[in-house]
Amino acid sequence: MTVTDTALISLVKWGLPPKARAEQPTVRERREAERAIAYWESKVDAHGQNATVAVLGLAAINSTDWSNRFVIAVDDRIERSMLLLYGSKFAGLLDLPSKARLDLPLNQQLPKGFSEVFLHGCAEAQMQMAPVRLEGEIEPYDQGVEQYRAVFISVGVRPNSLTHLAFGAFSSRTQPGGMDRYEPQHDLQ
Repeated sequence: MTVTDTALISLVKWGLPPKARAEQPTVRERREAERAIAYWESKVDAHGQNATVAVLGLAAINSTDWSNRFVIAVDDRIERSMLLLYGSKFAGLLDLPSKARLDLPLNQQLPKGFSEVFLHGCAEAQMQMAPVRLEGEIEPYDQGVEQYRAVFISVGVRPNSLTHLAFGAFSSRTQPGGMDRYEPQHDLQ
């Protein structure tokens, strides 16, 4: 089974709409997700398979590199997972305050459609223990749909810990009419 097949089965399982476009997105369009994956892989290369959240360099959360990134505390009961940190562009895209609210679960902070995407990404990353890429569209706007791309990577709190966080990146944009009218020359920011 390919990664695409696994992603499609997961989307159906979670009741999310599958992507409407058959062709592969361009490298430019996957920029934020692939940068987050490359960043994590560089940390694993430097620190080994037991690399933990301590190597993520969370002090840089206000930097340009971190603007689309996030860290989520993944709970055993996935619906209780919580946003811990996120960059400024992530906050702007999802209409969040500049700092995460640690008193609310993720599904009470994010717009409804996106909370399902994020809970799904967190759960899949923890089950697969590999980067999980999600893309699709949500129809929150009268004038079109919001297209999104995200990656979720399970990161331990300590080596061999059962407690995990989800590190990743998210980008989106509003398009009139959805992915079937998607113009690949535009870059997701």
